[in-house]
Amino acid sequence: MYELASLLEVRLWELDENLELTTEDMFDILCQEYHLNADFIETALSCKCPFALTGFLKELQDLDIANCLDY
Repeated sequence: MYELASLLEVRLWELDENLELTTEDMFDILCQEYHLNADFIETALSCKCPFALTGFLKELQDLDIANCLDY
């Protein structure tokens, strides 16, 4: 999970350079690009913050990842 979170962090910083994107836009883009279940994660975090998303993924155990994937 830590590797996925690291990849997301890199992409997040790229997206953050685009001043036209809101944090919610970035959250949605990251979830879509990495096939994450945005609804599940938003509920778990109580927000659509892309910065919280990366921290959340770093804390997940491998067994918990199934809930986060959008397959």
